[in-house]
Amino acid sequence: MREGIRKMVHLVFLTLVLLGAALAQTPYGVEGVARYRGFYPLGSWEGKNPTPRGQVVWDGERASGEVCLEQKAWDSGNRERDEKSWKILGYPDFPRACLYPQRAYAQGDRFVVEGELAMAGKRLPVRLEGRLEPTPEGFRFVGGFTTRFSDWGLERPRFLFLEVADRVEVFLEALLRRR
Repeated sequence: MREGIRKMVHLVFLTLVLLGAALAQTPYGVEGVARYRGFYPLGSWEGKNPTPRGQVVWDGERASGEVCLEQKAWDSGNRERDEKSWKILGYPDFPRACLYPQRAYAQGDRFVVEGELAMAGKRLPVRLEGRLEPTPEGFRFVGGFTTRFSDWGLERPRFLFLEVADRVEVFLEALLRRR
């Protein structure tokens, strides 16, 4: 039993070392889809944005680069709600939201990206957690984070006469292709 555990620990360690070597100092083009989920007392709604694009570089745990999306591309399926969202996010004064990664590393079976998110005229720390899976072209990241309107000093939208919850869940799916 102990020998099996020892072999498993070595296999996990080797996988992490190989993953780190594969990512080290290699630029990756990034493209993906972002989704959000907002909540109100009667339920929730979702929106999507197909515009995340950019480039990232990993060197050990250090990361750098920029991945941005166009704020006006958010689509919840309700034009009036989307127009209110664009106004709350400060569009057109702030047409993009950008992620600036600073660290990227495996933590158990999760992959963590820490950095800053610039949105609506502010730049705040962010921590994404998810899965990083190898693909023939590079990697696929699926994960997300939670943020709050209050963190950004943004007005919370209203749905009918109900104010939406402060918390917003953000989900990301991205393909990272070696450049």
